[in-house]
Amino acid sequence: MDNYIFKQANTADVDKILKLIQKRIKWMEEHNINQWKDNYFKSYPKEYFEARVFKGQLFVVKVEMSDNIIGAVTLSEEDSYWDDNIQSYYIHNLVSDGEVSGIGTKIIAFSEKIAIERGVNMIRLDCQASNDKLNNYYYNLGFHLVGTVQDGDYIGNKREKKLNI
Repeated sequence: MDNYIFKQANTADVDKILKLIQKRIKWMEEHNINQWKDNYFKSYPKEYFEARVFKGQLFVVKVEMSDNIIGAVTLSEEDSYWDDNIQSYYIHNLVSDGEVSGIGTKIIAFSEKIAIERGVNMIRLDCQASNDKLNNYYYNLGFHLVGTVQDGDYIGNKREKKLNI
């Protein structure tokens, strides 16, 4: 995939990931997108990301021959919003550098590749129900709407994609 390197994150990557998330939150605010806002780091503090590193669930995207992180994603095998026992990978905390066109799609493709390599044929995520652009984006990538979830003020659409393994 181009000149990008996808790899498991290490603890040294966490601060860079947090800065990328802050940059993306600022971009969302400038574009009137009500997605993460101020409470993001209350739900996902630095310690959350460090724990994902130790569990082997946090991945980063870097430009080859660079230490610059241009994207990150958490892939977990469980999610409290889903109450079935279907073996799946759950995409969380997906962040991309808005200055790198198409990197979000590459992160999702990478996530799907990991799932397939590990024998998992379902990948799932949730996203803000009111964010039409993001919902259309996931739909166009093959993620079908299968339900909704409410957690406090958050109302999300649950989406899943069956993978061919």
